[in-house]
Amino acid sequence: MPINRQPVTPTMTPPTEGWKNIQVPDNWFRQGQDISGQAWYSTRFRVDSNTRGKHAELRFEGVDYLADVWINGHYLGHHEGYFQPFSFDITPYLQDGDNTISVLVDSPLEKAEDWSLHKRLVKGIFSHHDTRPGGAWSPRGQEQNTGGIWAPVTIAFSDQLAVQGLKFTPRRHGNAWRLEGDIAMASDVSHETLVQLEAELTPENFEGRSYRFSQPLKVKPGAQSFPLQYALTQPELWWPADYGKPNLYRFKLRITNNGKVLDTREQVLGLREVRVDETTQQWYINNHRMFMRGTNYIGSQWLAEMTPDRYERDIRMMRDAHVNAIRVHAHIASAAFYEACDRHGMLVMQDFPLLWGYSDDEAFHRTARAQAADMVKTLYHHPSVVSWTMHNEPPWDSPWMSSKYPDYRPDQNLALDNALYQDVRALDDTRVTRRESGTKEHEWLGWDSDNWHAFARPAPNPWITEFGAQALPVMSSLQRLFTEAEMWPQTEPQWEKWQFHNFQPHETFNIAQVPRGNNVQELMANTQAYQSRLIQFAAENYRRQRYAPVSAIFQFMFVENWPSINGGVVDYWRQPKPGYEALRTAFQPVLPSLQWVKEQYSSGETVVIGLWAINDLWQAYPQATYKIRLLRDGQSVDDRDWQLDMAADSGKKLEDYRLEQAKPGQYELQAELLDNQGKRLGSNRFRFSVSAGQ
Repeated sequence: MPINRQPVTPTMTPPTEGWKNIQVPDNWFRQGQDISGQAWYSTRFRVDSNTRGKHAELRFEGVDYLADVWINGHYLGHHEGYFQPFSFDITPYLQDGDNTISVLVDSPLEKAEDWSLHKRLVKGIFSHHDTRPGGAWSPRGQEQNTGGIWAPVTIAFSDQLAVQGLKFTPRRHGNAWRLEGDIAMASDVSHETLVQLEAELTPENFEGRSYRFSQPLKVKPGAQSFPLQYALTQPELWWPADYGKPNLYRFKLRITNNGKVLDTREQVLGLREVRVDETTQQWYINNHRMFMRGTNYIGSQWLAEMTPDRYERDIRMMRDAHVNAIRVHAHIASAAFYEACDRHGMLVMQDFPLLWGYSDDEAFHRTARAQAADMVKTLYHHPSVVSWTMHNEPPWDSPWMSSKYPDYRPDQNLALDNALYQDVRALDDTRVTRRESGTKEHEWLGWDSDNWHAFARPAPNPWITEFGAQALPVMSSLQRLFTEAEMWPQTEPQWEKWQFHNFQPHETFNIAQVPRGNNVQELMANTQAYQSRLIQFAAENYRRQRYAPVSAIFQFMFVENWPSINGGVVDYWRQPKPGYEALRTAFQPVLPSLQWVKEQYSSGETVVIGLWAINDLWQAYPQATYKIRLLRDGQSVDDRDWQLDMAADSGKKLEDYRLEQAKPGQYELQAELLDNQGKRLGSNRFRFSVSAGQ
């Protein structure tokens, strides 16, 4: 298993010794193999006589990052990219009895001269990021490599031909819908042959109407594709979970010849329209405007770790926190994630895996553009995916890089990103395509600059795609990261270990000015309090600016993607921090928002708190009630309520609640919104203190 990449030739053969058993699928680091470079895989399988003469496809669902594949000594080809499924026709090379598949996998380090401004691997956060082992700017930032055959490998047998791909575009035409698309296949027939395509579109997760279609196809030898178009009468649409049911259909396809089934294929899909108003940047789903309450997400540094159950758990936790949109941050997740989002009615803003700086040579541009096309092809059928973003904080949008890199160019990667944008727009006109997630959308107030009170200012953009702060995980998780001696760092090596696990002392102590406290318990409590306060303060201020101009917000980050200390409101072991509850409160679809400017007052001051009623739902609430209750030192000192007609998709200020000549004490203002039947729609609270005057 050499560390440095060796030139690959079709005549290469695997080594004869030094083999170790490894589980497939999995990332090799999770199997105890810490490799940055090449590793050979080999396995044997038997072909039974009942598969003789059939078409055979060897399918890989995911290999990180480069793969060269042989079967029985015959070289099949090369693949680059960690996220895409790919396949080879192995029909000519199969033999009765034993067969051997050999794969040379290469997941190299970026070269020293390329790291980190001129990267050449399309891996996004899996090779360079704040939340990687070692962080973004440490020399150790490429450790714990993500390589390996991380997704399933299968052989699919069929008769005479193989369906290799289905692509469907649901389109509305007036009051009717059509499925427009094509089918790709490879055929082993010796001459033009008439086959029959039989298809059925059936409800996947609801009771409803099915549709059946059939048509003849003239199949020729080799690879080919055919256009498909089917009319649908009054189909059920896919809706985000806040607003309706995420209705899904299953498209079942059979290719037959004289009653014999040659191959089958199934695909789950949903019908929906998405657009963004070019002037206001407001989102519309099926012609209804909606406000995005989102979070950034990286499930794990090692994709094999993210089983369907783990994705289900994460998405359930997001739904419980009233998140309705996920930004898949600078990477592409595994298929199970998108399937779960489809089922749960969760919207996905999908980033292409480009983060900060990359090479601008022609070869890399070709690679990136090819992989962007693969991204669209791979995820096209998922109704949950509503946008593509080509590059996170590209150099041409990051002037801060000029002080970090002597060879920084202000136009670096601009031509690349323009090409990616045009490519993806041409491939998919059903989604929103964005060239970059830019620094103007990343409001790191109170962490990278300024202070958290600055979130009270008018938002600079309609979309805020990053905001947040770090916090230590709960004590039981912290004890899994560090030894007892390391839990309260005093020495440089101890601080280096904390920083390797992503803790940012400069931002924590110098910018955020979080008190260190006297022990790790106090530090944990202080960082958690800071994170939760910042998240709720920022999110509520953004929501009070709904559509003036804000239409989408994305907290950073939902979970910690390896055993670390970063911006997650849920740690790596899925233990919530107080920031999770702050997010859950601030993201309630119906929110009695409380507008405040400070938490500490002096005796005799007037406390002013704005009372807002925010309704993200498409349902109006006439004759609703806004109730408040003020407690001082645990005792009720004031109760009030207001009647209001709360319109659908609305937000308005009722009035300012004023506490004149405030007396010393610990206060809590509790707020509730109730419908006309007395059912609670949302609740909130604000705690403040009044100290005795001098």
